Amino acid sequence: MKSRQVTFYAQAHQLSRLMAEIQEHVIPRFGALPHFLGLTVLKHDHRTRSEVIVTSFWDDGLEGSEEESSKFVEEIQRVTGGNPARKAYDTLYAQVRDSAGVFRLYPVA
Repeated sequence: MKSRQVTFYAQAHQLSRLMAEIQEHVIPRFGALPHFLGLTVLKHDHRTRSEVIVTSFWDDGLEGSEEESSKFVEEIQRVTGGNPARKAYDTLYAQVRDSAGVFRLYPVA
């Protein structure tokens, strides 16, 4: 499993616009791509702004997701005026409980 992480800072008034972008555009575009498994959006409040970490999860390589990821990064830059940090990872282990309450384990050898 692969992961791509985008980290950026945003003011409180920018977060609703960015979350709308994620829900209305990013998730549907990523969902249409092969190998997309899902994503998380985490927020940590600092004094006057929030640190936001978006991590997408992919069953295979990230090559097919690069164009859509770049569009999202451009939107972050446009809204926040900042330059998001981007990293790609090999996911060694992830554990998530599904809606039936069953833990799903994703070890990568």
